[in-house]
Amino acid sequence: MWLISSGVFVAVCLVPLIGIVAVRSAAAPVAIVAIVLLVGLLAAEFVMRVLISAPLQRLRWLAACMLSMAVVALIAMMVCVSIVWSSALH
Repeated sequence: MWLISSGVFVAVCLVPLIGIVAVRSAAAPVAIVAIVLLVGLLAAEFVMRVLISAPLQRLRWLAACMLSMAVVALIAMMVCVSIVWSSALH
């Protein structure tokens, strides 16, 4: 279940980030880093699902990855918005 909800979360987060990169905004480098981090954390979840056999330990690591994805997405979007706003003011 964690992998499905994480996959949906990453897909939803990628939509605006890919849009930022597509329009070649000043915030594109931040969006690219966020995309790489989000996809990397999702891949880490899949690896952990296979490698960690203890259910409680696996659950903790999957939750940590999901929370890390949320933090990355939130910070990236805040930075992207502030870059776009500051470039619009000049």
